[in-house]
Amino acid sequence: MLFESAETTILFWLVVGLLAFLGTLTHLIKSTRGTLGFPIAFLLALLIMHCGAVAHLASGYFHQYNPFLYSLGYTKESVALGLQVSAIGFVSMAAGIFCTSYFGQQDRLEFDARHYPARFLRLAERSMLIIGGFFFFAVLILPSLGAIPTIGAVVTSSRNLLPVALCFAILRRVWLREGMQLWQIGAIASVIPLANLIGTAILADAVAIIIFIACFWLAITGRRFGMGRIILAMAAGSYVFLFLAINYLLVRDEFRDIVWEPTSTYSERVDGLGAALMRFTPLSSDDEDQLFALDARLNQSLFTGMAVEKLELQPDTYENGATLAAGLFAFVPRLIWTDKPVRGGSEFLTKHTGYPASKDTTYGIGPYFESYVNYGLTGVILFGFLFAALVRWIDLRCYRAMVTGRMTEAVPLAIGALALVQPLSTFASTFSTFYASLIIGFLAAKMLERYLDISLFAESQARSRVT
Repeated sequence: MLFESAETTILFWLVVGLLAFLGTLTHLIKSTRGTLGFPIAFLLALLIMHCGAVAHLASGYFHQYNPFLYSLGYTKESVALGLQVSAIGFVSMAAGIFCTSYFGQQDRLEFDARHYPARFLRLAERSMLIIGGFFFFAVLILPSLGAIPTIGAVVTSSRNLLPVALCFAILRRVWLREGMQLWQIGAIASVIPLANLIGTAILADAVAIIIFIACFWLAITGRRFGMGRIILAMAAGSYVFLFLAINYLLVRDEFRDIVWEPTSTYSERVDGLGAALMRFTPLSSDDEDQLFALDARLNQSLFTGMAVEKLELQPDTYENGATLAAGLFAFVPRLIWTDKPVRGGSEFLTKHTGYPASKDTTYGIGPYFESYVNYGLTGVILFGFLFAALVRWIDLRCYRAMVTGRMTEAVPLAIGALALVQPLSTFASTFSTFYASLIIGFLAAKMLERYLDISLFAESQARSRVT
C-alpha cells in the first residue's frame, strides 16, 4: 500500500485514475488522427466500476455494518490495495491508448460532405436500425434464445447492430445536418435500458450500450464544444448515472421479484418500475444505505484487494496465464479443444479471495483482478496496455472506414469494440463475445453490402441513372 493510511491511499489513486481518464479524453478529442470514442467508453466503464471506493472516504462510514459487506470479509486496507492495483492498470491502459495514437499514418482524415451522398448514409442507418432492432427485441421477447449454444451467441451479438445503427444516426445528424434530431436519437437510445429493465431487470449490458453511444456522440461533436464544456457535461452525466444507479440498486430486489415472477404481465412490470422510481431520493454522503450500495456494486477494487492479500499469503496459487490463454483462444470450439478451461464466476472468485461465493449468484471480476491473479502487477501493466491498445487500434481503423464510407469494414469493428466494453467480464467471456461480434458484423455487412459500401452504392446509382 502506497501510504500508511488506507484513506489517503484510496484518495490518491482515485485522483490518479480520474486524471488519467481526463488526460486520455483530452488527447482523443484533440487527436489529429480522429476518434469515434471507443477508448473513452472503454475507460469510462472501468472507471465507473471502481468509483465506489469513494464510499470509504465518507466520514463515519463503516462497511461492516452491512450484513452482505460484512460477509465478504474485506477491510478498508483491502480496498486501498485493490484500488492501487486497478489504478496502475488504468494508467497503463491510458498509456496504451496514447502510444497507439502515434503508430502508423499520422495524417488526419476529415469528413467531406461533398463526397458523401446523403442517401447513402440514410439507407445504411435505416437498414441497420431494422436488423438491429429486430434482434434486440427478439432477445427481450424470447430470452431463452440467448441460452441456446451457438444460436445464443449469434442472436446476442446481432442485437448490438442496434446501437451501431444509432451511431449512424448521429453521424447523419452531425455530418449531414439531416435525419433525427439528437434528442430523438437519445430518446430511442433510452428505450434500450428501459426495455431491458421491464424484460429482464438486468441493466449491465444496457448501461454499456448507453455509454458507448454517448461517447460516440461526444467524440464526433467534442471539438466544437471545447474541453471545458465536455468535462462539465461528463460531470453532470456522471451525477445522473450515480443517482439512477444507486437508487435502482436500493430497490432492485423488490423490482426483480416482480419481473422474475413467471406469471407477471408487462403491465405489472411497468407499474413495478413506476413504484420503484417513486422511491428514488437525492444522493447524500450521509445516507448509509446509498454508501452501502455504492461500495457493494461499484467498487470492484475490494475483490482485487482480497486477491492481492490472499496471493501474498499463498504465492503458489497464481494462474500463470491459464485464464489469459482461455480468453485469447476463446474462438476455438470445445469440440476441438476438449479440455478448454472454464474460468470466472463464483468458483474463480472463491479460489482467489477465500470468500465462499454462492454458485447461484453471478460475480464479475474484471481485467485487473484476472491479470493480477495470473502474473501479479506485471500482468496488470502489460495486459492493460495491450488491451487498451487493441481498443484504440479498432477505434482508428473504424474512424477511417466511416469517414471514407467503407461501412462494410466499420460495422464489424464497431460491434467488436462494443463487445470489449465489459468491465466485469473475464477475458474468456469478453473475447468470445468479441470474436462472435466480428463474425456477425462481417456477415451483416456482406448482406447489406450495397447499402454499406460507398463505392458499390455509387455504382448502383450510376447504373440506375443510365437505365
